[in-house]
This record gives sequence, C-alpha cells and structure tokens, in this order.
Amino acid sequence: MLARIEKKSEIRASIEKVYALCSDIEGYTKFMEGAKNIKMTGDTTAHWTLEMAGRAMEFDTEMVENIENEKIVWKSMGDFVASGSWNLVPSVQGTEVEMVMDYDIPGVLGKIFDKIKISKEMEKNMETSLKRMKELLE
Repeated sequence: MLARIEKKSEIRASIEKVYALCSDIEGYTKFMEGAKNIKMTGDTTAHWTLEMAGRAMEFDTEMVENIENEKIVWKSMGDFVASGSWNLVPSVQGTEVEMVMDYDIPGVLGKIFDKIKISKEMEKNMETSLKRMKELLE
C-alpha cells in the first residue's frame, strides 16, 4: 500500500509561468527541498540525487504524462517506488498548484520508519518546496 502526500498552494503567477518551472526538471534544484542534483538522461527521463531524512538517495524518474499548462505526471524507476504529479488550475489570484506524491518504503521496518519519520519529513519538504516555488514565481 502506497503512502500519499498532497499539498496545494495558490501562486500569484500565470499558469504558463508556473508550468514552465514545473516542466524544467533540472531546475527543481532551485526550489525543491533536498534536491542536490538532477540531470535529464533522455527526453522524458532524469537521474536524481537528493537528501531525505538525512540520507543521500539516487534514483531515476520518467515523465509519463505531460499536458501543457495543466498536468505533469512522473514515476520513479528502480529501488525507490514512487509516483507523483503537478496539477495546475487557473485561479482568481493566478494558479492553484497541487503537488501529489505516492511512495512506498519497503519492508515492515520501512513502514514503521515511514510513520515516525519519513512521511513527516516529506510532508514538510513538500510544504517548503511549494513555498520556495511561490517566492520564485511571485
């Protein structure tokens, strides 16, 4: 069973400007908490180096859906089982951004560790990332 984290933020910027930032995967290091290095390895694939819960992690992702100015959906490949999306909706103030992530930490100990540490840290990281994104765009 995958754990899910969803966060929303209202950003006073055009949907085109928000989408441009969300679709620049290598640029995530400018605002995404813990992202150390992201390199595109193909048209829709990237290699990530990030720090989570005090641990360095490396994994690959693939963009599986990309609807301009609306939605970007990705999934990880390899040991880190995760998928997520950016959902963009025009709003009175500019753009409502929803960041969703489903992930799995394998094994019984992984589930316990997730409950007491990882999910809280990932939730905090997503909030920080959205706040930084807002500061970059507004």
